[in-house]
Amino acid sequence: MTTTVILLMIVAATAAGDYLIKAASLNTQGIASAKFMAGAALYALPAIGWFSLMKNHTLATVGIIYSCSNVLILFALGCFVFKEAVSARELTGIGLAVAAILVLHKT
Repeated sequence: MTTTVILLMIVAATAAGDYLIKAASLNTQGIASAKFMAGAALYALPAIGWFSLMKNHTLATVGIIYSCSNVLILFALGCFVFKEAVSARELTGIGLAVAAILVLHKT
């Protein structure tokens, strides 16, 4: 599997876990809900992908790209799914996350 595919799978699992945990936080059952349990389980899956990526890449590069990808996906989830307001500070952070990915991108 390519680095990009593994990284996308890690980000997707983490984002799905984040979505489920956010949805559980809005539920009266909280951490006893099935959504919370499923979200917590999804958090464990990325460890396998991390193991694979760390064999061939520096932790700094993979970590920055992973973190920035999560920022972008969570920003989209917050805005479009949970209808959360976005501040100028958060938009600045998104811009800096994109800049970090561009700086670390190898051509």
